[in-house]
Formats: sequence, structure tokens, C-alpha cells
Amino acid sequence: MWSPFGHVLAEFFPLAVGVAISSTPLIAVLVIALGRSGAARGAALVLGRFLGIVVVVGAFAAASELFVDLRGSDVALHVVTAVVGVGMMTLGIITWVRRPRGAIAGTPPKWLTSLTRVSAPNAFGLGFALATANVKELALGAGAGVVIGGSLTEPPPTIAAVALFAAIGIVTVSVPVVAVAVSGERIRPRLDRIRAALERSSRTITCVVLVLFGSVLVGNSFL
Repeated sequence: MWSPFGHVLAEFFPLAVGVAISSTPLIAVLVIALGRSGAARGAALVLGRFLGIVVVVGAFAAASELFVDLRGSDVALHVVTAVVGVGMMTLGIITWVRRPRGAIAGTPPKWLTSLTRVSAPNAFGLGFALATANVKELALGAGAGVVIGGSLTEPPPTIAAVALFAAIGIVTVSVPVVAVAVSGERIRPRLDRIRAALERSSRTITCVVLVLFGSVLVGNSFL
């Protein structure tokens, strides 16, 4: 049972890293962490994001497992994996072509600047939404779900794989929350510089993540 699990882990780990380095949730948690009671509200966003990732990956894993059972062949699953990968690469290219340029590129969205005073329940909802209503997040979650559902057939390893994927996906957004809780005001200038850098390069990061990990899925579909 655990040999297939190890194989699945090796396949979905790059996708989990892609989720972890997603720029928008990172910027959001940094903005929240820099506000009043930032650690508590940031923790709410992290929990919401974890649940959202579990829901997305779990849904695609269940659908993929059902698909394999109905088709009775791995060929169709490989085709689906390739289609998801090509879709991710295409989305990455579109993101790059449509990226803002000039002074507009350095202007953060208005919804981000309003997060300094967001409540903990709203932060939880935002974390969930960023994992379930974002096209890039859905693409990465779909890829992971296809890998997990197509390879693991028993509930315990499937649940463990989905939970592990989500845990890896929230590592980076958890770091600022822990840093603020431990270091308080001393860490805020450094976090603010990181936030500004991410805002300037968020579209580039998104493009690279989608193209790189989409190509990983396409490559895995031929294995």
C-alpha cells in the first residue's frame, strides 16, 4: 500500500510546491499579518486555505478514482493528466501575455490593501476562496487530484495523500504568521519588504509556476 503512496508523493510533490509558492495567498497573509492582531487573523487564513485545498484536491481525487473504475484503463487517465497539464501551460502563457506593464504593474489590487482590518472569520473565508476560486489553484489541485485518485484506491492512503498535499501547500503562508507571533514588531519591516517584492513579481511567478508544473504533468502522463 505504501509503495504506491511513495510513487504518488513523488508525482504530486512538485504540484504541492507550486501551490505553496502561489503569490496571491502569500501577499494576502503578509498584508494581514502586518495589521492589528495579525497572527490570529493570519492563522484563520491559513486554516481556511488548508480546508480549501483539501476540498479541491479531494474532489478531483474522488472524480479521478471513479473515472478509472468506470473506464477500467489507465490510458484515459493519462490523457486527462496530459490535458490538465497542457491547460496549465496555456493559462501560464496567457497570464504572461496579459500581465500589466509599467506603473500599473506595481499597483496592488484594492482588495489587498483592505485586508489590514479584515476580521478572523473573513480571513478564514478568504483563505478558503483563494484555494477554491482561483484558476491557477484549481489547475494545480486538479493535477494533484488526478494523480492521487488515479493511483490510490483505498480511503486511508487517499485521505493521507490529500492531507499531506494540503499541508505542503500551506507551509509558506504559515511562516509569516509564526514569525509575527514569535518576533512581533521586529519582523514587520522585513515582511513588508517581502510583500512589496511579491507584489511586483506576482504575475511572473504565476506564469513560471503554471508552465513549469504543467510540463511536469504532461511529462508524467507519458510515464
